[in-house]
Amino acid sequence: MAVLALAMTASTVLAAGVAADAVEPSPGHPTNAASIFKWGSPAWHDEFKTQVEPLGWDLSENGTVINKNGMLTLMADRDDGVVSATSQVQAATEGRWEARVRLRNYKGPGTATYRLFWELVPADGVESCGANGIVLATYQVDDAKALGAVRTLPDLEFGFQRRLNLARDEFHTFAVEVTTDHIAWFVDTKVVRYENRPEALSGVSLKPRFRLQGVEGATMKPAWMQMDWARYYTLARPNRKPIEAKPMLQGTYADAC
Repeated sequence: MAVLALAMTASTVLAAGVAADAVEPSPGHPTNAASIFKWGSPAWHDEFKTQVEPLGWDLSENGTVINKNGMLTLMADRDDGVVSATSQVQAATEGRWEARVRLRNYKGPGTATYRLFWELVPADGVESCGANGIVLATYQVDDAKALGAVRTLPDLEFGFQRRLNLARDEFHTFAVEVTTDHIAWFVDTKVVRYENRPEALSGVSLKPRFRLQGVEGATMKPAWMQMDWARYYTLARPNRKPIEAKPMLQGTYADAC
């Protein structure tokens, strides 16, 4: 497959089973960390309300990617492999990114299920065999927990798990704050991890990407990944509440080359 960055399979951190937080209830309505921590107005946003074909996004050749019912929708069939949408217009070395996402599986003869990725990837297109990117969330439908990670060269990974209701059609919001001295992760308005070890900070410019990842050689169950909105905030406004939290668990990974 063409896209394998941060695929979560070859990892001493996540494959070993990191202790996950207590189960968080599903939010009953749209929620966002920006409102709770007072990040101000977004410097960039896409609400996916207008044109059918998403503008400002680099779309994969596989699958179908459209704006549907006010949501960016990635539609993957049984043999699409990787379906993705990568921003062409937003990139930064620092700031706050947030999106509200869900994953939907459909009945079919497939034997494997697609995995959702909401991630930031190097803006220069050089992913260094899976390094220098940030995963805000990755999971499959009905998983017990969502995973998150940052990977840096040469082979360092800092990961975490968050217990959530990840049933079909359940929306969740995932955000990250990236600065020169720390990275903080937010799930459904709550800060869940805070990492300030220099080894976790790549300093590269990052851009948003949404991705459905299939299993190579398997017949997949059709799936949709949908984003209600995606937003980027600068660091101009300080967080209104403290963001200190548990650190990530450090380990290593096998590169995706």
